[in-house]
Amino acid sequence: MSSRRPPLRVDVARTVDRFLGLMASEGGPKLRGLYLVGSVALGDFRPGRSNIDFVACLDGPLSGAETEALARVHAALARAGGPHFDGFYLPIEALRHPPEPDAVVPFSVDGQLRSGEPCHGVNPATWRCLARSSRPILGATPAALNIADDDATLHAYGLAHLEAHWRPWLVHHETALAGKAPDDACDAGALEWGVLGVGRIIETLASGRIVSKTEAGRRLTVLLPKTYHEAVEDALAARFGDLEAVSQATMRAGLDAMRFLIDAAPGYHARPEPPTSPDR
Repeated sequence: MSSRRPPLRVDVARTVDRFLGLMASEGGPKLRGLYLVGSVALGDFRPGRSNIDFVACLDGPLSGAETEALARVHAALARAGGPHFDGFYLPIEALRHPPEPDAVVPFSVDGQLRSGEPCHGVNPATWRCLARSSRPILGATPAALNIADDDATLHAYGLAHLEAHWRPWLVHHETALAGKAPDDACDAGALEWGVLGVGRIIETLASGRIVSKTEAGRRLTVLLPKTYHEAVEDALAARFGDLEAVSQATMRAGLDAMRFLIDAAPGYHARPEPPTSPDR
């Protein structure tokens, strides 16, 4: 029985083909490789909710004309509709080294190309996903790229990201919740974003794997006390598009679950495992 992955979804494949066509017609830079990461690679793409995340490899830094061509490509993709095609462009040699914090490379967010500013997608989690779970579109297999995929670097990044990004996010939403009127509902999307976002990092710390938000949510029922399980289930329901609002009690439980996980994060350590090359 074949273990090869199923073909790309039609809407994903259509967007990728459109991107490659625009790169040719608009004079975009030559790509040494194009790899899908994120929800597409992890089998958790949600139509109407998920973006198509990519890593594009180049021979070297872009010229001004090439950057302008990329801006036209992404503008045309946005006008065409469909899922946002979001990711970054970097020299292929950069993958052989640990990701540079706050690297300034061209990247697309919500369909708009940005340049001259830090790209937060350049991080050890993306390196791990690229090395072990990505969907190659063109170029060498990830195993042939000599990606600097290091357990200690990934673990340190996860802990730092929880403290630098997610703990302030948590405090902000706790403050906002305290200011709500008694009968006000809360955004289920914020519950999903927070609980499942933190859950993904915790699962990476515990297992060394980059997992989808859905898988992370299902794993949280093992890691969290039962008092938080309903909030996790509601976060998953929001992920599936089945829930738009939650009660303040549910949101409070979700925020408490996030705090529990962040506080416990230093205790999670993955057992080192040899890298595995995904099926092509």
